[in-house]
Amino acid sequence: MNVKKFKMKSEKLKILLLFLITPLFALNVSVTILPQKYVVKAIGGDKVKINVMVPEGSSPATYSPNFKQLKEVKNSEIYFSIGVPFDKKYLNKVKEVNPSIETVDFGKWIKKQNNNPHIWLSPALLMLEAKTVLNTLIKKDFKNKDFYIKNYLHYIGVLSRLEQKGFSIGQKSFITFHPSFFYFAKDFMLEEIAIQKEGKSPSFAYLAKIIKQAKQHNVKTVIISPEFPTKYAKIVAQKINAKVVVISPLQNPLNTIKELIKALQ
Repeated sequence: MNVKKFKMKSEKLKILLLFLITPLFALNVSVTILPQKYVVKAIGGDKVKINVMVPEGSSPATYSPNFKQLKEVKNSEIYFSIGVPFDKKYLNKVKEVNPSIETVDFGKWIKKQNNNPHIWLSPALLMLEAKTVLNTLIKKDFKNKDFYIKNYLHYIGVLSRLEQKGFSIGQKSFITFHPSFFYFAKDFMLEEIAIQKEGKSPSFAYLAKIIKQAKQHNVKTVIISPEFPTKYAKIVAQKINAKVVVISPLQNPLNTIKELIKALQ
């Protein structure tokens, strides 16, 4: 066999192997924010193709979808919303673009407090969200039920171990600008002191109140997020001599929770 024929056969074999390992059928799923993608992927694995509407680095409060994303939505069979401002503004548009799409609330079994949508940063609530994803995927793709259940059980195990680590947190209070970590704090009986009030930047009087409260509660950590202004949080940190930690709430929830636990030990 000459070298040319051998190379041709090798290429054909590669194509055949690629065909065999690539799923013949994948559910097209759209989600609003990046953290949801990681939850859906954890359960769906290679059986799902996921379109994220609000890309990394963008705010769910201000982002507008582009033509390519609306095209992806048109091809999607499932849309997982989560209650952020983007959903309130564009969910009807999603249904208009794709009338047959099944829209599912990620937090359908969760009672939100103070209209706070950041339900993906609590291990306990993530377990409920994972169950919603599991039920939805099984409903759409019953033949892969066992695959989804296996992945779901593994994910619950990961969350359970993470939850146990969370109860070892030493600090009882922390400061942040936006109340992104409210449900995380609630899970572990911590106090989140948010500088932002009702979506607005603080007045000097309110900032002074925050500083006084932080000193009374012996706050040692100020968490800032790259998606929000950092000026006020840095001022508070300087006044109370606290360390500043940068943590984004819009990444893989498992990573965010690990970073929060480490920062508050």
